[in-house]
Parts: sequence; structure tokens; C-alpha cells
Amino acid sequence: MSKIQVLDEATANQIAAGEVVERPVSVAKELVENSLDAGASRITVELIQGGLSGIKVIDNGSGMSPEDAKLCFQRHATSKIKTAGDLTRILTLGFRGEALPSIASVARVALVTRTRDDLAGTEVRMEGGQLLSVSPAGCPVGTTIDVQELFYNTPARRKHLKSPNAEAGQISDLFAKLALARPDVRMELRSNGRVIFCSPGNGSLRDAAASVFGPDNVRSMIEMNHQGRLLTIRGFISKPVLTRASRQYQNFYINQRYIRSIFISSLLLQAYQTLIPAGRFPLALLHIALDPEQVDVNVHPTKMEVRLAREKELAEELLEIFSGHLNVPAAVAGLWEMMPGRKAKPPEEKAPDYKEPEPYKENPSSVLKNKPLVQEKKAGTVSTNSRKEAAQTQLPFPGRTLRGEEPRPKPNQQDELPFKNTVSDPPPIKKGSLLLETTPSYGADAIFASLRPVGQVFPTYVLAQGEGSLYIIDQHAAHERVFYEKYKEQLTRGVQSQMLLEPVPLDIPYHHLQRLIANVVALSDMGFVVEHFGGDTFLLRGVPPGTTEKPVELFMDLLDRLQDSPAEQLDNSLMIDRLAAAMACRDAVKAGTRLGHKEIQSLLEGLSRCHSPYTCPHGRPTLIQITQEELNKRFKR
Repeated sequence: MSKIQVLDEATANQIAAGEVVERPVSVAKELVENSLDAGASRITVELIQGGLSGIKVIDNGSGMSPEDAKLCFQRHATSKIKTAGDLTRILTLGFRGEALPSIASVARVALVTRTRDDLAGTEVRMEGGQLLSVSPAGCPVGTTIDVQELFYNTPARRKHLKSPNAEAGQISDLFAKLALARPDVRMELRSNGRVIFCSPGNGSLRDAAASVFGPDNVRSMIEMNHQGRLLTIRGFISKPVLTRASRQYQNFYINQRYIRSIFISSLLLQAYQTLIPAGRFPLALLHIALDPEQVDVNVHPTKMEVRLAREKELAEELLEIFSGHLNVPAAVAGLWEMMPGRKAKPPEEKAPDYKEPEPYKENPSSVLKNKPLVQEKKAGTVSTNSRKEAAQTQLPFPGRTLRGEEPRPKPNQQDELPFKNTVSDPPPIKKGSLLLETTPSYGADAIFASLRPVGQVFPTYVLAQGEGSLYIIDQHAAHERVFYEKYKEQLTRGVQSQMLLEPVPLDIPYHHLQRLIANVVALSDMGFVVEHFGGDTFLLRGVPPGTTEKPVELFMDLLDRLQDSPAEQLDNSLMIDRLAAAMACRDAVKAGTRLGHKEIQSLLEGLSRCHSPYTCPHGRPTLIQITQEELNKRFKR
């Protein structure tokens, strides 16, 4: 007897549905894309329990005739393409004819639709892939699809779904990306009867971007509108002063299709290479128009991955466009204002609408950030001393100056040399110094105790000699490790909030909002005082001591880092770890910064006191070792 059997159609459909319908966000994506292909100018999505109990999509598109309404639930039935040749010039978002039958096979579905030419509409009901009824119905022009009890007949898949809030957050994130794809379509998302997102739908890409990124962030972005040899590109990229801790705020579209592209993201990051710190990512909203024959979208059922022909030529053109826009004065205006000690005028070449920034009234720090101001507690309040008093106890490195201090004297000739054969005695430990605090040294046999600074190259890497080896140290990664362990120890002991003089409004995206609500107590324990102001707006009233500079950026970075955790409510240890990493990345000396001999010595001593000195908080190595034997072999000695 044969062991191989042909599965029945219902079972085969449920198996195939797993490729298209992974969770509620997959259902919302497919249905909204169908509405866009139908020419809708208004789309409303209503969620019940994050889409677990119900997802309803309402549009005013072209609708379907009674025959098409019944036929659309058959697998591979589509109005988008007719022959295999059409796959080379796809201009619609859908084309496989798999979405509706896949959804209907794992849920209870009701479809109501009417075309402009029909007097009455049509209602089709499906359950578990089986047709229940087809009947006339009164309805406006367009289509309404109501999906209920998703995965009711596949409990193994349903039990792996996240909480309703987490699932709604994923749908909100994707819905915003689809709204950015079509700024001419008004899109509204509701959850349990409450509007959580709404795009203007007026055709303005800037207005659509403001509804997603926030108006303040859009003001700090550079508008792009470029006709190239192989492509047309329009959209926005952020100025170098506006960055985030992840690529989550980068949105790429090819022929109005949202895609995930490491290819484009890497090119964008390459253009920013010398403008932003390592581990930071620019914001981006880029619409790219290409010849459809040069784009293969038939790669994956989700249709979010594409293959590009002439990829090398496209890479050269995109990099040229990105770099060109970042070189204009408007792009570096914010960066110029942040440059330490800058009192000269910005570059003479400037865009017509570019207003020359005013110079600092006081002399900023030369390289490293100002550290937290010394705090005094009086009757339960937090106050700050003068910057001069703070400078005396919070100097990151001996010899550096802070705002309002006398400028540092010019280094002697030895300090200016890229390499030094002799090393003076290390500077004395200064109380309160960020690197040279009197903390116990871990591992007396650590290699750092015997290291002698030799110099600095590029200037990004510190060279040191010790015990028959040459050590190359990544100054940012090493400094990041020092700060990370310092901040983590401080946060573990507990901190008091430093109240801001004026509360700062926060426009939290819905996918971050649920994580914020679930962890508001833990955030308060770490010093963040957050107050609900109404709708999706919160007020940031207090922050951990020493984080009053750019508190919103730090808070949003923390939320970005918390998104990586699968658990919705996080324990304090994970929260502390994420916050310490964010603060360390922000405060560590950046690549490209020149360090003096005393600063290098301080960095090595600080690294020697770390529990795990050989990697940064993100896992990158802080140093590499090249033995004398290896050098001898390379030079054939």
C-alpha cells in the first residue's frame, strides 16, 4: 500500500497559509494593499484585541462584481496579472492571488463589496476555507472585509501570538509605513474603538512624514528630489545631528512598494560615515522610482524583499546622491552648531534659504561631552551647581576644559607626535573623574597594567606596547565599556530623578507606547519621570542625573533598545543594562577624535578596572593583539 497521499484542499490551504499569514499584522498588510490596488482614497482599519479577535478593513475603492467577489477566494485567482510575462513588469502591490484564500482558510471572513455600476452589493461568507453563503447586500461603493477569530482552527499557531497590545503595536508600525507609501490616501487605524493613527491623505509627503516621525524631526531633515540616470528619488534624510539607535526609522519604497533593504541602508550609512558616531543611524524616508523590468518583487510571499538588476550601477548613483545632499550647507548646519570651540563663520557657500547660525556665547568642550552637574539635595529637591564647580569634579580626562574654563594650553611637541618612544608617569587619580575614579581593579594580572601608550592613528585607534606585543585599541569601544560599567553600577544602586526646568513633550509611536505603559514603573525607578498628557503624548518631567542634555534622544534610544526584547514587561536588570548601554554610547569619545598622551593613559587605566574590558557593551572587541613573533613573520625576520 502506498505511503504517499495527496492532502485534501483544506489541509493544503492551511499549510500554505503559513507563508502568507504569520500573525495579525500579515492580515492587515495584505488587505490594505488590496485596497490600495483597488484605487481607494480612504482606508480604515479597525482592530479588536490587537487583531486576535477581529480585523476589519473598509475602503472606498473600485469594489467587486458578484462574480469576482466569489472568485477572489480561490487560490491563485487575481486581477493583477494574466500571464507569466506580466511578472517582469509588476506595478501593483499584490499579484499572487494567495492573500484572501490564505486568510479565509484560518479565520471566519465576511466580505461586502459593490462597484459603482451595481445597484446592490454582494456579501460573501467564508469559514475555514469553506464557502458558507453568497447573498445581496446594501453597501456603499468599495469593499469591507471583516476577519474574525484568526487561527481559530490552528490553535498551535494561535498560542504563539503575542499579547493584544504587542500585536496592535506591530500593525501600527506597518500601517505607518504603508501610509508613507501613499501620502495621497487617507489612512486611519483604530484599536478597540480608539483612533491610534491617522494620516492626512492630502498628497504631501512632508505632512505624511510629520504624522509618523513628528513635526520637529521633519524640520531636522533634508528634502531630496533628484532625477538620476537610472532612478528618480524623492523624500527626506536626517541631518547628521538627528540619529537613532536602530534602523527602525529608515523607510524605503521602490515604485511605491515598502521594502526592507540592507543594500540601501548600507549605502546611506556609508554616506554618513564621517558625520555620525558609530552605532547611530540616520532617519530616512526615500521613494525610489525604477523601471519595473529592473526590479524583481517575486522573491518572497511577503513581497518585502526585491532583487535589483544593475545593482552596482545603482549603488554608485545612490551613494553619489546621498553624499551630494549631505555636502550642502543646510545638511551640516546643525553639525556646525555642535562643533566644539566654533566661533568662525560657517562655510561661505550656502543655500538661498539657509540662515547662518549664531556662534556659541561660551566656549564648548573641546572633545568630550560635559558630564552631569554636581547635585545637591535640599528638602527633597534637586539643584545644580555652576558649570565651573561641575568641571572641577566631572572632567572626563585630566587636562580637558569645559565651557567657561580657560582654554587648554597647547600640547608640547612630544604630545603632537603621532608616535612616542617615551612615556611620562601616569597622571594622578582625580577624585570624581569619569575614568580615574578610585574603584578597585579587577584582575591584577590584566594586560592593561603593563601597557605603554605609543600613539594614535587615523585618529580612531590607540596604539600601545606591552609584554612583547603591539595592542591596537578602538578608542570609542574602549571608552564605551568604561562608561557602561560605571553607569550600570550607578543605576543598580538606585538613582533619584533630576527634574527638568520645563517638561518635554514626547510623541510616542504606538508600537513604543505599549512598551512604555508596561514598563513605566521600572522607568521611574531608573529616574525617568513620565506623565500622560493626553492621546499619544506624554511629558518627560524628570531624567536620571547627568542626562539633561538631549533627554528626548536618550529616552527614545532606550525605547528602541527595549523593542529588541520579546517580553512586554521587562525586569529591572534588563532595563538598567539597556539604559547604561545607551548612555555609554552617547558619552564615549567618538572615532576621529584626537587624544593627547594623558587622555590615552587615562583611557587605558579606566579600561584596566573593568570587569569585561575586552568587548564593548554591543559585543565588539575593544582591542586586538599582534605579537612580536607575528610581526617578525610578516617582515620575514
